[in-house]
Amino acid sequence: MKKVIYNKCGDPNVLKIVNIDNIDLKGQKDKILVKVLFSSINAVDWKYRRGDFRFFTKMFNTDLGYDIVGEVINVPSNVVQYKKGDIILGLLPTLKGGAHSECVLLSVNQCITVNSAMDLKELAGIPMAGVTAWISLIEKAKLRKGQSVLINGGSSGVGHLAIQLAKAYGAEVTSVSSGKNELFCRQLGADHTINYETENFRESSKKYDIIFDVVSNTSVNEIKPILNPRGYFIDTNISFSLIKDMLLYPSKVKFVYVYPYKKALTDLYRLVEEKKIHVHIDKIFTLNQIVDAHKYAESSRTTGKVIIKINGAKI
Repeated sequence: MKKVIYNKCGDPNVLKIVNIDNIDLKGQKDKILVKVLFSSINAVDWKYRRGDFRFFTKMFNTDLGYDIVGEVINVPSNVVQYKKGDIILGLLPTLKGGAHSECVLLSVNQCITVNSAMDLKELAGIPMAGVTAWISLIEKAKLRKGQSVLINGGSSGVGHLAIQLAKAYGAEVTSVSSGKNELFCRQLGADHTINYETENFRESSKKYDIIFDVVSNTSVNEIKPILNPRGYFIDTNISFSLIKDMLLYPSKVKFVYVYPYKKALTDLYRLVEEKKIHVHIDKIFTLNQIVDAHKYAESSRTTGKVIIKINGAKI
């Protein structure tokens, strides 16, 4: 089967597509074998490839791809909640990966069954970006109806889902983006938009209950004047400055580590079914175009998600 790997950190050209032996399910318990139909590119993919996280993880992760929409093709005898032919939505662990391949092993706790009639390529943009937004807003910040939320990076993969998630939970949402993406963010449901090219959101006259720094370009000291006293500042990119902020303000500053969270996936899928959340697809690449996909995702200001089509899946 085909799989994307890399043997050294660097630019997108270090990525290689190799043929490896098919995965053997023998001896595996509580795992299912899935033929991957669609995946997506997340920032963590190209950041791992560049080597951005090696200081913190002490690991060289050669398996990229975390989002999975696929078809179950083999199930061990001890697994009863899934059967051959089921379509699943899954998320692999951040330190593992491997979704950018034709087949993958998934723990039963890393996926949920979905309706095969739904737009599967759109669902592929949900897992990592959606779970990131869900853990940040719902679990860490304890979002409640009527609260004010500022999302810095509202047009990004995580940001555009965070806008919709916050609105689905009854929040008043302000999105920070470039001027050309303000309309896009309003169409997603943002009540207010800030064009960072002409306005510094850190100098806003409004105060917020939650500031979600999707693009990780500010700090708690910079946004303290616009954060309510019991508000939360959420970041998803670990750094020395963020660690310092968490030590100084442990009840206010939160780092979000994303992991396969079935509760979050289930709630996000419910919201997709209820048409309260949808994935905006910026561009679709095939697995054979993985180098171009990384170049595009890393160098372009994408809106929404970049999807990877695998195994001849129908678009």
